[in-house]
Amino acid sequence: MKNEKLNEIAKEYVGTGFSKILEWSLDLAPYVGKIIQNRKLNRVERRIKEYAEHLKRIDMLFASEKLSKDYIQEKIGPIVLSDLLEEHEDAKIIYLLQGFENVFINECKNESVVINYFDTLRSLRYEDVRMLFYLSGIAENPFKDYTKGSPEHILSKQIYSKLERLYLIKSASTFSYLELGPEAEETDLKPMLTPYGKNFIKFIAIDFDEAAYEKRIKDYDNTNGDVVPKIKFIEQDLKNPKPAVWG
Repeated sequence: MKNEKLNEIAKEYVGTGFSKILEWSLDLAPYVGKIIQNRKLNRVERRIKEYAEHLKRIDMLFASEKLSKDYIQEKIGPIVLSDLLEEHEDAKIIYLLQGFENVFINECKNESVVINYFDTLRSLRYEDVRMLFYLSGIAENPFKDYTKGSPEHILSKQIYSKLERLYLIKSASTFSYLELGPEAEETDLKPMLTPYGKNFIKFIAIDFDEAAYEKRIKDYDNTNGDVVPKIKFIEQDLKNPKPAVWG
């Protein structure tokens, strides 16, 4: 009964295409259908109404048959529905829907790649995404107004480590970074997006200018910093050790 109500809301506020995606997704993800409670149902209803315009674009793309309907209904739809239902942070929903829309726009047919993008988004909190956007040049530093050593500043370091662990960003090999890790200053870290990080941002964002980003990184690399060219020589010495000289 609750599923029928959800379908009616989807049909009323978005369109029949999205309603079909929703219906198929509920059928193919029974664990979602069974655990829908009033609180979660209300959450999905609110999100469908709030993001109706965005969902209408997805509805039109679905009708265009750019991608197989079976692929969307049986593979991608259940993932999006589950996250639409379970995600606690409202601020992340726009990224979920943008990713879903980009599946159509970019005709992403590689199921493993798409699922991995959604898995990555699910593992990030809103503050993590904001930090990633800052490092990609899309947004301001969300932690710039906090003093060093404050709980928020310490949180930013934890987020940095998390983004590295997910292979979204990487740091320059500086002595400071080798010694301090994420505790090093940003000028020493010289963070940059990994290839996966760039693709992920293009999946969830609409305002990422990759050309401008590459130029900024190139200019950044040309500035004076603590990037240590001696590291290459150290690596060479380790590969070709010199015999010890005894007195």
